[in-house]
Amino acid sequence: MSTTNNKDMPELPASDRAWALFLDLDGTLVDLVDHPDSIVVDDALRARLETLTALLDGAVAVISGRAIDDLEKHLHLPTLAMSGQHGAEWRNSQGDRQIAGDHQKALEAVRQQVKEQVERDDALYLEDKGASIALHYRHRPEAGDMLKHNLSSMIGEYSDLLELHQGKFVFEIKGQGYDKGVALERFLAIPPFADRCPVFIGDDRTDEDGFRVVNAHQGVAIKVGTGDSLANERLTDPGAVHAWLDQWIMQLQRP
Repeated sequence: MSTTNNKDMPELPASDRAWALFLDLDGTLVDLVDHPDSIVVDDALRARLETLTALLDGAVAVISGRAIDDLEKHLHLPTLAMSGQHGAEWRNSQGDRQIAGDHQKALEAVRQQVKEQVERDDALYLEDKGASIALHYRHRPEAGDMLKHNLSSMIGEYSDLLELHQGKFVFEIKGQGYDKGVALERFLAIPPFADRCPVFIGDDRTDEDGFRVVNAHQGVAIKVGTGDSLANERLTDPGAVHAWLDQWIMQLQRP
């Protein structure tokens, strides 16, 4: 992974404030890959997250579109707070977990239709997360408009319960009203995140909801990569994210 020169990095959070750190995973902490199971989480990243969690008094959380079980499979950090499936499930630092259930019947009603769509095209990949369904089309990028139309039609009669989100070569059917902004607000209402100013780093369209919340709290929103964004800062890639976090660690460790 390449990194950014220090002069190009966002300023570090001010030392005289209490901060809470929220991090996306794919495209932010790890490089985007063709298959979700192919990401690489090394020991250095785990150590970085553990160190930050200790230095920020536990106020660190990963907020991802992945399911929590999938996050834990890769991260192996049982005391790290997490929100999965764009806020439809969440786990605090004590390991207590909750999952939204109000949209599950509607999701089940469209699940088979999505599976049939995938069966007709082996270039598509279905990721069934339980409380949401992700359809990846990285190997068939020209199919984006067609898939958006088909999936929108599938959930049409359940528009009060389900919504369609588009990410980087992925469409996701998820519960209405759940997003990364909701996930972030939920954490900010409970210890150890409460009364802290948020920092959120993400790379995708779905992270914009989190940036919106961070801006409302006068926090630090950092977009990874290019493209329009509500974020007020930029980093180029996951390598630059790691380098910036390492600088913050050094600042936090100073007496």
